[in-house]
Order: sequence, then C-alpha cells, then structure tokens
Amino acid sequence: MKIIPRKFILAAFALFHFSIPFAGAITVGTVDTFSGSLDNWQKGQGDPTYLSVVPDGGPAGAGDSYMQSVADGAGSFSRLTVFNVSQWDSNYITDGVTSIRMDLLNSGSSALQIRLGLRDGAGRELGYISSTPYVLGVGTGWQTAEFLVTEEALTTVGQIDNFSSFLSSGFALRILHATSTASLSGDPVVGTLGVDNVTAVPEPRAIVLLLVGVAILALKKHRQG
Repeated sequence: MKIIPRKFILAAFALFHFSIPFAGAITVGTVDTFSGSLDNWQKGQGDPTYLSVVPDGGPAGAGDSYMQSVADGAGSFSRLTVFNVSQWDSNYITDGVTSIRMDLLNSGSSALQIRLGLRDGAGRELGYISSTPYVLGVGTGWQTAEFLVTEEALTTVGQIDNFSSFLSSGFALRILHATSTASLSGDPVVGTLGVDNVTAVPEPRAIVLLLVGVAILALKKHRQG
C-alpha cells in the first residue's frame, strides 16, 4: 500500500476548508452586475428617479446594465449614497477580502469624491470610511476604482474598540460621495453616479482555484517522482 504524504493531506484539508462558505461570509464569486435588479442596494427611500437599473451603456457597452444613483443636492435625495445590508455584510478579514473593486461613471457636471463606508448595522453614525477618496472627474467615462478594506486604509467614525469585532457584528456597506472622512452619510451634491461590477478582491473563487492548481501540480510531481 502506498502511503499518501502528509503535505497532500494538508493540501486537501486546505482546499476543503476554503471551499466551504461560512455563515455570513461573502459568497464565492460575489459580483454585483445589476442584471435586471439592484442586487439589494438601496437608499433610505425608494424612488426610481433617484436609484434605478439602467439597462444599457455599462462598461461593456450595449446591453450592459448598471446601477444609477441620482442626487438633487437638497431634501431627502440630496446625496448619492447607496448601501447594502445583505451579501456584503461579512468579516472581510476571515474571508480573505482585502479590497472591493467597482466600475464608476460620473454623468453629472461636478467632480465626485467616492469613498467606501462600513456603517454600524443598527444605523448609528459608527463605522469606517475610506481615508482616501477616488476622485471621479466629469466626462471621464467609466473608471475602475479599488477600495482597500483593511484597517490601515480606513478612518474610524465614532468610538470602535476592534476592527475584526466590528466586521463580525453586522454592518451596511456604503458607496458615497464625501469630501471628508467626518461622516458616513455623505455630502449633498447635484450629481449622477453609475456603478457596476462591484467585486470582492481577491475573489474567493480565485483562492479555491489556486489551491486546486497547487494540489494537482504537487500530486503530479509526486507521481512522476
């Protein structure tokens, strides 16, 4: 009987471990493409004038739908801020997610400072916001932005004891225009923001495929030896 080397047993365990989604974890291959729906993104109030799916004109061109947020600078819809309390509420540390990438389009007449926010699930002004904004100029077309979700890249809003504990306690992921890191609500602006292909990086699927590849190559080398 041929004994299987310990390193292959460990590789198989690692593959099994990373392939199983944990409760509350980002689903393997999480990407919001807005193909016919808002993919659970919302504003404080529902109104298709200010938040909708545009069926055409995304980064891929004709037939590529995307989410569009509109702000009028005053009243209930003064901000571009959108949020998601469903699939993006996850512990990014344990899930191995280091950043969130998305395609952005400024269809308005003013430059935008887009940041990522992680706001307390109870709705309190408590959480984290991108320390550095992605500046989205007027008339620049679709741009790909990547926001780090590490503690070092985020500014704390309010009193928080521990980054990992905050991620485990439930939060809403937010995309907002904010000229400073003082608030997770965003700033009033007259503008239109397009969003598409919101993606967890590195994608959990990529981790699994990497482990599969390493295990196959190691097993092949062992057989040849």
